[in-house]
Amino acid sequence: MMKKIWFILWVLVATASQSAFGQCQTDEFLDNCASRLESFTFIKAFNTSMTKTGAEEFSYVFSKGSNYLIIVCDQNNAGERMIVSLYDRNRKLIASSYNPKTKTYYPDILYPCTATGVYYLEAKLEGAKGGCGVTILGFMKSE
Repeated sequence: MMKKIWFILWVLVATASQSAFGQCQTDEFLDNCASRLESFTFIKAFNTSMTKTGAEEFSYVFSKGSNYLIIVCDQNNAGERMIVSLYDRNRKLIASSYNPKTKTYYPDILYPCTATGVYYLEAKLEGAKGGCGVTILGFMKSE
């Protein structure tokens, strides 16, 4: 009888912790969103998981003559959306997945690279709750 009680308690705890942390399984985001690359070649996935507001920065060398696709994959919950911005080597904003003037979110950024160099991706989560997501980077050579 005691073993049954412990087993039931263990199942309840495991289920509760899975529901609390299961929403931030960035591998699931990657699995669900990678197909959006279509004919682009997968380069890298950047995981973002924050418990409060802030930003994470990632860098990558882009090559002139290539098109880059940056896919934003998040929980898609109001107040917990992930915003990804692309900056050049001088930290000048090139593009963002969010337009504050129109309050529009974009699921991806397409960038035709005109200068080889280090580019920066900044991922931040709106609101004070935080959240998680994945930024997927892909490329295709221009012809």
